[in-house]
Amino acid sequence: MGKIIVQQLVTIDGFAADAEGDISFFESVSDWTQSDADQLTFLDSLSLMALGRKTYRMFAGYWPTEQSSAEIIADKVNALDKVVFSRSLDRAPWGDYPAGRVVAGDAAQTLRALADDAPGDVVVWGSLTLTDQLFQSGGVDEVRWRVCPMALGGGRRALPVGYSTGAMRLLRSKTYDSGLLTADYALL
Repeated sequence: MGKIIVQQLVTIDGFAADAEGDISFFESVSDWTQSDADQLTFLDSLSLMALGRKTYRMFAGYWPTEQSSAEIIADKVNALDKVVFSRSLDRAPWGDYPAGRVVAGDAAQTLRALADDAPGDVVVWGSLTLTDQLFQSGGVDEVRWRVCPMALGGGRRALPVGYSTGAMRLLRSKTYDSGLLTADYALL
C-alpha cells in the first residue's frame, strides 16, 4: 500500500505561486545538483505521479522533451505512470512515453484507491487545486516541502486557506549549499 505524498516548491513565506500562478521563484535556487541527487532516491520509491490539468500541461511541455535531457531526474520522471485530473482534457500525451490516464472524478477517492493498489508511493507535484482537494479531504499522508530562499509576500498558498493539520511528525530535513531547504512531514 503506497502513501499519497504532496511535494511542493514553496517560498519561505509559504507560497507555491504568485498571484498570477507564476512559479519562477524557484529560480532563486542557483544550483539543483545536490537536491536532484536526493530526488533520484525519492523517485525510486514512487509508482505514480498525479497532476492537475495546468501542471500536466507545464510538465508535458518540458519533461518528455529535449529541453530536459540534461536533467539527471528526467528519465525517472518520464518513466513514472501518470494520472491527470481534469474535466476538460480527454487525453494526456507525454511525448514518446506512455500517455497519462485522464480522470474527471473524485480525486481523493481515486488517488486513495490507486495508492492502495500501488507497490510504491503516489506523488502530487504542483497542482494546487488538486492538492487543496486532497488536503481538505484528509487524503494526504506526507508533505515534502522544497523551500526556496525567497519571499513572495502574496500569491497562492501551498495549503488551502483555513486548513489546519494539527501536529505533524518531521521525517527528515536537509539544507543545501544553494539555499534550498527540504522538510518532509507525516500528517498524523
